[in-house]
Amino acid sequence: MLKKILFFALLLNFIIIPSLQAAPVLLKKNGAIYVQNATTAEVEELFKQYDYDDFSKAKTKFPRIFLQKLPSDWAQIPDSHDKHRTFIRIMLPLVLKVNEDILAERAMLEKIYKHWQEEHKLTDQEKTQFEKFVQKYDVATPKKGDERIEHLLLLLLPKIDAVPPSIMVTTAGIYSDWGASRLALEGNNLYRTEVWYTDEGMKPLDDAKAQYRYRKFTTLEEAITERALKINSHINYDYVRITRMQARKLKSPPYSPQLVAQMLNDSNLRNIAGLIDYTFSYYKLSRTDFLPQLRNVE
Repeated sequence: MLKKILFFALLLNFIIIPSLQAAPVLLKKNGAIYVQNATTAEVEELFKQYDYDDFSKAKTKFPRIFLQKLPSDWAQIPDSHDKHRTFIRIMLPLVLKVNEDILAERAMLEKIYKHWQEEHKLTDQEKTQFEKFVQKYDVATPKKGDERIEHLLLLLLPKIDAVPPSIMVTTAGIYSDWGASRLALEGNNLYRTEVWYTDEGMKPLDDAKAQYRYRKFTTLEEAITERALKINSHINYDYVRITRMQARKLKSPPYSPQLVAQMLNDSNLRNIAGLIDYTFSYYKLSRTDFLPQLRNVE
């Protein structure tokens, strides 16, 4: 009798336990799915469910599926072309979401600028928002009063704009080794973002005396937002922003190979510019810059 009980206990262990494995943690909100925790297979199944496969077509609409972190088994998935494609599909909706937020800021800026041109004054609410933009996007001038406002508005217009998805996704893949790096897996740090003179963050493994740490982000979106802000504010990307502004005047999306060519004018970007160009050309990512949109999920 005891042997029969033990046999059925073992049988139940094989039948019940697998069915109790944790399901992916999903949060549906405002036409979007936020994936808190999932395996690679579960993420790929979710993409399949919402007909999200090919990202290389122009004017593609991507589902609002936002991973908060990389799949839980990402480190165990062998490096391959298919893994890179999954990484790209994870990144693109997040980049487009960040761009939506930036373009919302640009709409506010354009409204402020239009009012300034028409009335040569700003409301208190506009002044508050204007000063937030000045601080966030790091613009400055020695000019005072109305001349200051006029000059800073003109400096802000090239800075507050969407970043080309192809470049954001490609650089995330290059800097994070397609999500396999310790920084990406443990800190959602896709771009090797550093913080200086602090003990907070992840220590560099190859420099025990380093005065910097690698920043830990709460989500992948937070890391992408930080990178987009750097491209839109740091002096090293002046040439990229000028080219983007010229494209906007022509009512055309920025041409990614041209933007990468402009990186050659920035000394600290020369070594990586060629690799970026090769990577987004290989995966046909430049097509994602042509009017990509997000679509709600049911």
